[in-house]
Amino acid sequence: MLRLDLRAAAAHPRHLLRRVRGSELVGQGTLVFAAMTFMNLCAFIFHAIASRRLGVDEYGALYALISAYALVGTPAAIATTVIARFAAEFSALHDDGHLRALTIRVAQGVGMLGGVYVVAGLVFDEPLSRFMHVPDWTVPMVMILGAVAMLSASLRAVSQGTQDFLGFSISAASEGLVKVLVVGALAFVGFGLLGGIASFFAGVFVGCTLIAIRLASRYGKAKTAVLQLDWRRIAATTGGAAALTVALTLMGSGDVILVKHYFSADQAGLYSAASLGGKILLYLVGFAPTVLLSAAANRHARGLNAREPLVFALAMTLVLAGVGLGGFMLFGPLVLRALVGRAFAAASGLLVWYGLSMTLLAITSLVGSYSIATHRMAFAIPLVLGTLGTLGAIVLIHGTLFHVVLTMVVGNAVTLAVVSGSLVYQSRATSRATA
Repeated sequence: MLRLDLRAAAAHPRHLLRRVRGSELVGQGTLVFAAMTFMNLCAFIFHAIASRRLGVDEYGALYALISAYALVGTPAAIATTVIARFAAEFSALHDDGHLRALTIRVAQGVGMLGGVYVVAGLVFDEPLSRFMHVPDWTVPMVMILGAVAMLSASLRAVSQGTQDFLGFSISAASEGLVKVLVVGALAFVGFGLLGGIASFFAGVFVGCTLIAIRLASRYGKAKTAVLQLDWRRIAATTGGAAALTVALTLMGSGDVILVKHYFSADQAGLYSAASLGGKILLYLVGFAPTVLLSAAANRHARGLNAREPLVFALAMTLVLAGVGLGGFMLFGPLVLRALVGRAFAAASGLLVWYGLSMTLLAITSLVGSYSIATHRMAFAIPLVLGTLGTLGAIVLIHGTLFHVVLTMVVGNAVTLAVVSGSLVYQSRATSRATA
């Protein structure tokens, strides 16, 4: 059953319960950090090749499509948080039968949703392509890409929840490597927008295949348990996960699409370069929520203090993001030149501010992940309101690209403050209720 008795889990024999210690958190964090850093490094190499090959205008179209792809994957991103949380609870009880059943159910559900996406891409290709000013054939391709990516992310969530970070890391690193190898090979023969999308798809497909093989080897021989869904409990977890995922996706990609709509192709290309550079900081600390969610959920399920993983994740995020911001201040133009070439030099004035915005967003992600892991969902509504307010402000105030970036900084700062306040309030209320 998907409904677990957490008191029974806490009372389970000590030798069967996996205790996550501080040293283990460091080891897990290091592994995931290395894999995701490699994946992100490959992503930036991909963009460096694509931007030089395509030029400012066509690269702006590719980056907008990749941002749309991120938005398309929002339902799967919501599901991954829920999947990882329940997988962590099954893992705490060493219940391979339910983990096998969960993996099968995930693959079936995401497969059906992916089919709906492909059909929608074929039906709505014309209006969507007009909105983003891209060729209409690109919309179905992005939907296909999104369907495969959703399956890959959902299967990785099972590995994340069970703290199989080796399998998680192999899949993530392979995805990044294949993107670079394919786009590098295409660069020799010449490619346009189609080649950029095809390279992205190749990486996602390989990463998905590898994580599927990994899970089959771990749970393929286990006896499938009956998975009875506790929809009330799932709904509560999904609500918080949906708020966090939608906010992160919109804050990380919605601004790019709005700029592509409101500004010229040249301006949109420059903003895309600043966004790509600023997201280095978001991707640099992207490992922290991955480790935090499974570790905190595991501890919370057994009635233990879950704050240690949060403190560890916050410390790592602040240190790495602080170093990154300092690097942007000192070497911003060089960073952009290395990423996208000299043609995007005018975007250097936006880089530090966009990096600050992404740092604030990364910390918000940590607070939200911890809240979900410990089943404190009061953050959801303030987070959604803060996100919509920020994007709404961009719609109203977009005189220059700097106005857009400054709006992102202020909006993310206010959202982080409100979300953190809601977590503190709910934690104190829970403590008083159980005292």
